[in-house]
Amino acid sequence: MHVRVRCTGLIIENDSVLLVEYDDNGIHYNLPGGGLEQGETVKEGVAREVLEETTAEVTVGPLALVYEMAPHNQSGEYREEAPHGIHLIFECKLKEGSTPQLPIEPDLHQTAVKWVPLHDLDSILLFPNIKNEIKAYAENKKNIELVEDHQLERQVK
Repeated sequence: MHVRVRCTGLIIENDSVLLVEYDDNGIHYNLPGGGLEQGETVKEGVAREVLEETTAEVTVGPLALVYEMAPHNQSGEYREEAPHGIHLIFECKLKEGSTPQLPIEPDLHQTAVKWVPLHDLDSILLFPNIKNEIKAYAENKKNIELVEDHQLERQVK
């Protein structure tokens, strides 16, 4: 079984979250992110995906949330043929002077990049529906430690 790893950025500033807007059978939103590419770390993937979808350069911080969508055990909002996916959602900070905007060549159906106030999240369609988790994270900032092998002490010399 193949599990797709999606690298995602969670950017919260001034009580608003940065979202990518799509118009595909109606308006819906996603956090900026996408599939991990061969030869890159998950943090490199997050920075690349945020740049591709929002033109913004970010510093990738700690792991904020992990979301899994298993086709056989899901909310019912996805097709059973949908790929099994793990979203690694990292807190990110915009680099100084970096302003998010719609790329010159946006993804198919991508119509905008928007700051959505946290208190307005319940009024939009967000996939996956992690509105409550985003609001709780913004309030509590409980991170998940990502242990990267290159940071570990070598045991074998």
